[in-house]
Amino acid sequence: MSKQDKSCEKAVKKISRRNFIKGTMAAGGMVALEPLITGTVLPPIEKLWLNDPHGVGDDFEDYGAEDVIYTTCEQCNTHCTLKAVIAPASGDGPYTSIIRKLAGNPYSPLNMVPFGAIPYDTPVKEAAKGQGEVARVGRAFRGGRICLKGQAGIQTAYDALRVTKPLKRVGPRGSGKWQTISWEQAIDEIVNGAPDLGTPGLKDIWAFVPEKPVMADWEKVQKGEMSQEEFDKKYRDVLIDTRHPDLGPKANQVVSLFGDRRDFFQKRFWKQTMGSINTIHHGGICGVSGVMGNIRSFNSPKPKKRMYADIDNAEFLIVWGTNPLVANKGPTWLAPKITNALKRGMKLAVVDPRMSKIAEKAHLWVPIYPGTDGALALAMARWIIENNRYDRRYLTNPNRQAAAEDGEPTWSDATHLVNLSDPKRPKLRASDLGIGNKDQLVVLENGRPVPHDKAKEGQLEVDTEINGIRVKSVFTLFKERVMEYTLEEYARICRIEVEQIVELAREFTSHGKKAAIISYRGPAMHVNGFYNLRAINCLNHLIGNYDWKGGSITTGAKFKLFNGRYDVLKVPNGFKAWGIPLDRTKKAYEKTSLFKRDGYPAKRPWFQFSANLTQEVLPSAADGYPYPIKALFIHRISPVVSAPLGQEQVEILKNTNIIPLIVASDVVIGETSMYADYILPDCTYLERWGLEVIYPNFELKESHIQQPVTRVYPEVRQAEDVLIDIAKKMGLPGVGDNAFPDGSPLNRAEDFYLKVVANIAYDGKEPVPDADDEELAIFEKARRKALGKFFDLEAWKRAVKPEEWRKVVYVLNRGGRFEARGNEYDGPYLKYKLASEVNFYNEKLAGAKNSYDGKFFDGLPKVAEVTFYNGKKVDDPYPLVLINWKSAYTGTHRNISDVWLREIEAENLLWINPEDARQRGIKSGAKVKIRSANSEVTATALVTARIRPGVVGAAFSYGHFAYGSRPVEIDGVKQAYATPYGHTSGMAGTPGTGYALGRGTGFPVNYLLRRDEALSYGAQSDPVGGGAAQLDTRVEVLKA
Repeated sequence: MSKQDKSCEKAVKKISRRNFIKGTMAAGGMVALEPLITGTVLPPIEKLWLNDPHGVGDDFEDYGAEDVIYTTCEQCNTHCTLKAVIAPASGDGPYTSIIRKLAGNPYSPLNMVPFGAIPYDTPVKEAAKGQGEVARVGRAFRGGRICLKGQAGIQTAYDALRVTKPLKRVGPRGSGKWQTISWEQAIDEIVNGAPDLGTPGLKDIWAFVPEKPVMADWEKVQKGEMSQEEFDKKYRDVLIDTRHPDLGPKANQVVSLFGDRRDFFQKRFWKQTMGSINTIHHGGICGVSGVMGNIRSFNSPKPKKRMYADIDNAEFLIVWGTNPLVANKGPTWLAPKITNALKRGMKLAVVDPRMSKIAEKAHLWVPIYPGTDGALALAMARWIIENNRYDRRYLTNPNRQAAAEDGEPTWSDATHLVNLSDPKRPKLRASDLGIGNKDQLVVLENGRPVPHDKAKEGQLEVDTEINGIRVKSVFTLFKERVMEYTLEEYARICRIEVEQIVELAREFTSHGKKAAIISYRGPAMHVNGFYNLRAINCLNHLIGNYDWKGGSITTGAKFKLFNGRYDVLKVPNGFKAWGIPLDRTKKAYEKTSLFKRDGYPAKRPWFQFSANLTQEVLPSAADGYPYPIKALFIHRISPVVSAPLGQEQVEILKNTNIIPLIVASDVVIGETSMYADYILPDCTYLERWGLEVIYPNFELKESHIQQPVTRVYPEVRQAEDVLIDIAKKMGLPGVGDNAFPDGSPLNRAEDFYLKVVANIAYDGKEPVPDADDEELAIFEKARRKALGKFFDLEAWKRAVKPEEWRKVVYVLNRGGRFEARGNEYDGPYLKYKLASEVNFYNEKLAGAKNSYDGKFFDGLPKVAEVTFYNGKKVDDPYPLVLINWKSAYTGTHRNISDVWLREIEAENLLWINPEDARQRGIKSGAKVKIRSANSEVTATALVTARIRPGVVGAAFSYGHFAYGSRPVEIDGVKQAYATPYGHTSGMAGTPGTGYALGRGTGFPVNYLLRRDEALSYGAQSDPVGGGAAQLDTRVEVLKA
């Protein structure tokens, strides 16, 4: 053994895990320049995360129910159900308790695949003990499955580089210099302004007026019944622009970017308390084009936003442009489901330019060229139609009744007729022919036009004229569309072989209803992403696999969250936000006063079929279009590291003329919050209440809750609490007394979330049982141990009615409410059904126009090229396409604070195919330059055949220049920052460095994304779906 090895072994023996648990926490190696952020001193990490030598020690570290709280993970957007094991605080740390362990919630089916959740009525005391015999079955079932990111959440909470007090910038934005201030001062200056910074107060820039009187008076102006001067005088203090009143009130110039907890922040607070239409979440940089492509492929009361499969019964599964073993919603249950399905014989195909973890398991990997997904889907559809492999009987059902008689839960619009004589190409109405009303569509039955809801079977292929109106059936139009290219031409577009297309289509149509597709971000985040998803949906349409065992799953069901006992999203006397959103979504450009002024082209694109376009917020503000903004609130999102062209986002944020006031709620000073005027220290997900449930791929009904488990720093505050105080100071509705319809107050976050829990508890035929005395005692003891002075039992109890409290405790003691196993199916069908019409053709889209040239969009899926906003084809002289993905170890930009995760991969490597590498003289480990049309970064190459030729790519969420990667100055003192973590030096890695490097490694993928040449600011976006084109950028890779 070397001296270095002996030294390391000696260090290991210095401190046991138990000693660490008793009173030490930090989450990254530190350069000890001065006391850490706001003066809290924590021991350096290399002295902490060490165990007794293997097999040594007698501490079993057992725990009971009073040491457990069930909550929700937020290390990625899966939001797993979580079990936290806590221990009392000890030593001189600032925390109220220490989280000893994180695992899955055993009550929840989400984290107990394939074994199944423990019965919901299992007493919490028994649940903590577990039910398995470790010696016999190897499992105790005390907790469920979570991923490595979830386990590392401890380090997110106990990060020594967290912001612990409100910060106010000193000097210009981005200078890295701050001063600590009190919460009272922060809120006062945000509301009333800060003369020393020159920032305005919300009271000076905010105003609201209802829409109805404004637009009634505007109509008078248009008719000459009221002068423009009179209108100006009446509304100039409350409207953004009295010449364009449809822009809305000045409240719309107060904008929020919120990454999660949308129901409280967006639906309740921002739109009804603040009265602003502008509250935008992460959708534009996540998968919004796919969501919109899915929605427009169905005519259902509840939008079908995502595409998933009943994996447990599928015989053939296509995973298209996503990696459910690593990302998506969510690996903790999809990974074991898919693994077990493969074991029982399910066949798997994966469509992806790179061999991901899921592609490794596939029977067929189809490495298409990025952005050609629509072409592949239409090619498959061509082969299916030419070879009569579609479900003809399913497609001829024109309505619900006809489908039901065939035992089909859903039906299609394949036989509906389209009016080609109308430029908007709408579906033909019965009223057009005098045989019914405008709500009835028309099909041919036995050669005669009849209202669609009266027909038993529609004619599939129609090309004729009726009463002088040229019509074709939807199926005929779709068939003509797929025939526009030969299979050979489709193959050339996708850069694959014809045989791969045929094999994929043949297998997909060889299993009846038990074939399905999972798709997400890969085909969606392109300029043509919307049409790609429309085309992929049509494959499921052709075999009619919806709601069938082994087919396409629609949406998961959940217990009522926002109504029932309490209508928590309703603000009595609240404002009704109105006007044109900053990102110009959900509005037809042609119906606005700006169109009347400007005509075509619009200055920036309009997205009437989309929403929440993150990437449009700052570029639109910079353009002052459709109007300038006055204040920006940012919480749990960082556009600088996640939106396209981060370097441009920085320059916009710096400019106080573009955004006079920026307020950021953050855990660590990040790449976006570093440009704020105020940083408000937020709680981590393990310290606060929350609710984020998106589970359209799980067959059982469930609703889970996020509740506080610890409080690491005493002065951090949940963002909801801060907004409530700001609203109180402004005298806005929906906070303080009488904030809810039942007259109850809203003073703290728990006033909202505990009512949500009550709704969950009482939903259904029977409410949950009352917690008995023992459970009440366990509940109180656990939270006193976990939260200390931050647990106010009486305040919590006041949030709900006395008779509800025991049921609320019952749900909280289990982390939510979960339907029992065995309720997934209804005979051959899924229990929770789509039970609606599926659409090959979308008439609303066909009748809408592009805001650049006024041309109609296409109601059918199509092969679309990569273009700029002005329709010009992108023809950059670079031979490679850059793609990106989410790795197993970085779910969000916040994961960079977790040293355990940085140990796994110190930086994001650039994947490059061996042939492309050979042509450039590049070897694995070499430094390379990646050059796009508007940027250049340096990276480390990984030469691998796991990515197809002509394509390069890397994981995102690297390339940090803040978030603890560099020092900042607070109150004149330079603070610590994360450095290489060397606790393992001598055993692995470079001596003195160890596994984990600092937080600033790798390169920012988003800096390379293509600027849209037709715009002053911003990158390319999908003109229909609205998503950022994150997978279309062409690059060259050179030796550095």
